[in-house]
This record gives sequence, structure tokens and C-alpha cells, in this order.
Amino acid sequence: MIGAGKKLEKDYPAECAKLIELCGLDDTGSLPHYLNRVYAVTEQKWEENVQRLMKYNVRIKYLMFGEAAPRTLEGEINYFYNNCHGSWGTAIVESLLLPQQVFDGAEQKLDALAQKQFLLVDTMPFPVNFNYPNNYRNKIAYKELVKLCAHSYLRDKLFDPRLQWDSDVKIAFGVKKNAEAMMETFPKGFSLPNGQKVNFSLDFVVTNATNYSHAERIRDVFGINKFR
Repeated sequence: MIGAGKKLEKDYPAECAKLIELCGLDDTGSLPHYLNRVYAVTEQKWEENVQRLMKYNVRIKYLMFGEAAPRTLEGEINYFYNNCHGSWGTAIVESLLLPQQVFDGAEQKLDALAQKQFLLVDTMPFPVNFNYPNNYRNKIAYKELVKLCAHSYLRDKLFDPRLQWDSDVKIAFGVKKNAEAMMETFPKGFSLPNGQKVNFSLDFVVTNATNYSHAERIRDVFGINKFR
């Protein structure tokens, strides 16, 4: 198991220190147990998706940046590559797949999305509620955390040599504040593994003011025809 034994404190110590500075988290100055529990599962599920992309010989064309896996204190880990649940996952599925391709099972959906050349990658490995009730995304330390993770965690994911890339990758962001932090981190543009230079913009954000994404908006950002 890829995720077995994985610990955030070991893999990303500087990023963990910044997270604790930003959120506090607990009185001991260490990470709550649930963060590493979610991290282990998301690492395993990410690896399974890499294997899925390899199986179908996919050249990634549609790249969406998420923030992190949702906060999951107990029970099933609520992560896109684990169960594809929630309004956010539904919007992604409906944006890229035709109605007859929208299967009930998560594995079938993920297989179909891979074959549509789609990849969702988070910018950080921390399943924390950054919005409510403390509005962590409005703090300077949040942007500093995004910057640290962009040069470590995110780069580790995107520049995996097993991934293949289309020559013209389309970009989207799932969280506006996260997009703003990435824009500040890469003011001169971001170089994708295929050598393509991308200047991040709020035009890439697929959510409305209440932070909900919509299939139509995702299609608009990716430049996908609804009736393709």
C-alpha cells in the first residue's frame, strides 16, 4: 500500500509548521491524527489514479487545481479519487461526461474521466476546513502555505515522470482564494511538465461567490462544447 506509513510531518515538515502557525489545530503544537489518516488514503488513491492514466495511455489535457481533500474526522474518507461524492465531484463529472457516460460507481466515473484526459490535483495535502469559521484563506500564512506546498507537494504530483501531457493543457481552479494564492506564488507564470507556460488568472476559477462549482462553468473554462 502506497499510503501505508505516510506521515505529513515526515514528508512535509516545513509545510506542517506553517499549517500549525496558520490554524493552531491543537494545544500540543502537533497535527491531529485525522490529518495523517486522510493523507495516507489520498496518497493511495492518487497512486491508483496514476495507474489508471497509465492503463489508458492518457495525455492529460484538462487540469483542475483543487485545494485539498475535504476534512474527514471519521468514517469513509471523502476524497475525489476515493468516492467522487458531493456537489463538486458531480459538477466535474457532468461537465466532461455525456449523460449516458455518468455511471453510478465511482470507479466507472473515474475511468471515464481519465479517458477524457482529466486530472484533478490538489495544491496541498492538508484536509482542513480553511473557510469556516476562521476564514484562514484571508490570512497571509495561508498564501505562504500555498507557496510552500506548490514547490513541494504539488510539484511532486505534477512532475511524476509516469504522467503524460497534451501539448495544449487547459487549466481550471476549484477555489478562488487558492487561485489567488497561486497567482501570487507564480506572478511570471507557471511552467507545466510539457513546457507550456501558463499565466494563472481568476478567469480559470469555476466557482461562484458561495464557492460552488457548476458543470457549465467548468465547460466554459475548459472550452468544452456541451454537445461534443
